[in-house]
Amino acid sequence: MKAAAREIQVILRGIVNKRLRAREAGEAPSDDLLGILLESNLEQAKGKGISTEEVIEECKLFYLAGQETTSVLLVWTMVVLSQHQEWQARAREEVKQVFGDKEPDADGLNQLKVVSTVDRIINLQVTSVVF
Repeated sequence: MKAAAREIQVILRGIVNKRLRAREAGEAPSDDLLGILLESNLEQAKGKGISTEEVIEECKLFYLAGQETTSVLLVWTMVVLSQHQEWQARAREEVKQVFGDKEPDADGLNQLKVVSTVDRIINLQVTSVVF
């Protein structure tokens, strides 16, 4: 576990340092989560903001929380679809019609009306349970 923690620390520090270098060169976006955290990091020199170590810890937190949330949502989706097999069949058929044997792409995903409906219903259920 210590080796894995060190490896994660090294990877994240590399990502943060790469973004800081890109930022200095005027090439880095600042409208994503890492950009916002690094903006706060730059304020640390003025006695505000967070340290680089805190940025790394926040990145780990968001990554792990995101994985947990995604896995719970996927499991819940499978449970609900197993209970409503007619929707599962409709969604499967729609995916086959839109993609066939092709790799999914953004344009095709935007055409998935049944799948989008299932997604909205699942998200509403999960949101109502959480709140």
